[in-house]
Amino acid sequence: MAQVSGVQPVLQRSYRLMLMPAVIAVLVFAVLPLMGMFWLSFTGFDLVKGWDTGLTLENFTRLADDRRFIGSVWVMLALSGFGVVAQVTAGTLIAVGLEKIIPRWRHVRGIFVVPFVVPHVAVALIWLSLFTPTLSPINAFFDLFGITVPAFLTTRWGAISAIVIADTWASFPFVMLLILAALQGISTDLDEAASIDGASKMQVFWRITLPLLKPALLMVALFRFIETIKHFPLIYVMTNGGPGRATQATNYYAFIQTFQNSKVSYGAAIAVFLFIFAAIISFWVARMNSRLSDA
Repeated sequence: MAQVSGVQPVLQRSYRLMLMPAVIAVLVFAVLPLMGMFWLSFTGFDLVKGWDTGLTLENFTRLADDRRFIGSVWVMLALSGFGVVAQVTAGTLIAVGLEKIIPRWRHVRGIFVVPFVVPHVAVALIWLSLFTPTLSPINAFFDLFGITVPAFLTTRWGAISAIVIADTWASFPFVMLLILAALQGISTDLDEAASIDGASKMQVFWRITLPLLKPALLMVALFRFIETIKHFPLIYVMTNGGPGRATQATNYYAFIQTFQNSKVSYGAAIAVFLFIFAAIISFWVARMNSRLSDA
């Protein structure tokens, strides 16, 4: 017993030492930048004018009167809302199809994961070429039949749709993998019992599979919503915020204020707004998920 009690402190010290690199990395690359962002948002730092003395709430009061900021929030909500719905729908349907309808295709599941490992800049370049009429093979194909494909990137909703399509193509594999994992946790006895009672595959999906997937769908929707807030690479490469300001989402507007207008503190205030907004959504989804688990 004395030997065991003597080993435990050594093991505890070993665990702490092994955790230290991860803790240091989190502090350096996450906590300290976050603290710096909050501090900057209460100052008047400008890359051109320099430091302004004292702390102030001016950056946050300015947000309420900034029409471009308010417009960027609506753009962000449109991109995130449509994007999450499209990604969750596509990922769920493919996951259900691979697991329930055509399980023999399990050996080709890796093909569906390929878009997820492509860097977002490369995804943006791929879809930019597909949506550029002079470069797109899609347009060239339809031109053979005399059909004119509209130029998506020249209109407001066309550009928004183009970004949503590109993000959905790149991100649906993440949803698919998580839903596949959730489906494998559902007992097949439920499906078999429902089939014996005469339920069709569609009825089994709507009445059994989908209700059991609600907690997983809620969490994956949260993950994707937080990720879609960071639409920057797709917007920067595909539309550069255009046409006009049609695709200037909030994070892209923060980039403009920080690096183009040199308003570092105001850009930090916009980033703080995004952080608080994402935290509120996460807290709300966590409560809903807790209620579903207790039900």
